[in-house]
Amino acid sequence: MAESSWDETVLLDEKHLREFTGGDTGFQRQVLGIFLENAPLYLETLCRDGNDNWRSDAHKLKGAARSIGAWRLAREAERAEQLGYPADNDPKRIRIAKELQVRLEQTIRYINEDTEFA
Repeated sequence: MAESSWDETVLLDEKHLREFTGGDTGFQRQVLGIFLENAPLYLETLCRDGNDNWRSDAHKLKGAARSIGAWRLAREAERAEQLGYPADNDPKRIRIAKELQVRLEQTIRYINEDTEFA
């Protein structure tokens, strides 16, 4: 699978979000609310010990991030997906899981504090 070209420096591409929602700020808030509700659950499920669905759970998180333009998070979720089905103690899985947590927290903080949609 080829890597995406998403700009990992972008926490939230507000232009993408406006285009995705047709510029409707109420809908933008609703979409972000759904993301804020679901993305932490996706990450929790993904990182659970014994998770045999690592790849598909990473794909869910990637899709949620992509839908709102959270490229930094989406790119790391893509890396998680590309791992396939790593063992719980796989060093790459551990590193990516930690980085996903950091990137999700950054994205949530940005949405809650730094955007016009808060």
